[in-house]
Amino acid sequence: MSGSYQIPSRRGPVMRLIGFIDDFMEWMLYGHETWLVALLKGVPMFLFLYFLLAYIPNYVYYGSTLYVLNFSKDVGFLLAFTVGGGNFLAIIIMALWTQAARGRRGFGWSLIRFLDFFQYLFAVLVMIPWLVFNLAGGSLWPWIPPTFLALALGGISFLMGAAALGYLYMEFRRITRREAEAAGAASRAWSAS
Repeated sequence: MSGSYQIPSRRGPVMRLIGFIDDFMEWMLYGHETWLVALLKGVPMFLFLYFLLAYIPNYVYYGSTLYVLNFSKDVGFLLAFTVGGGNFLAIIIMALWTQAARGRRGFGWSLIRFLDFFQYLFAVLVMIPWLVFNLAGGSLWPWIPPTFLALALGGISFLMGAAALGYLYMEFRRITRREAEAAGAASRAWSAS
């Protein structure tokens, strides 16, 4: 019984994008890195943890006591504490599943890397600009108009997040090109011997 090699069908643009995101996150989460790549990964991760553990419980507390539900301060504290504990548990689960997905292929492992990718996009393009906007005195309450300084600093931090993503893309292409050339040279040396 003889079989012929089947040429894989061409993937469409959506499948190529999915494959690129999976490979990019495999490199970003587990690959070799420069100090700048480590900084561009570590600072958003730290701020994401800070946002989950400090800002969200704070929003729950003030939303449940002052702005939305008018509960007592004790009930607001219990709600904020419950949400903060759930966020802490979510952080532990995210860290464990990210480490479990290291070097593994398959739908579930790729889904974990996709969730990490969208978490990073959220942190860099939404959460950090929101934190900067908020720290500069901006608010989304309709009766408190945002200041120009808050809008400008939020916009600048959004552009810096987009620039960080662009740099990570270029670094990913540079590293993978270098590794592909080294693999090609090793393959040619092996086939020549």
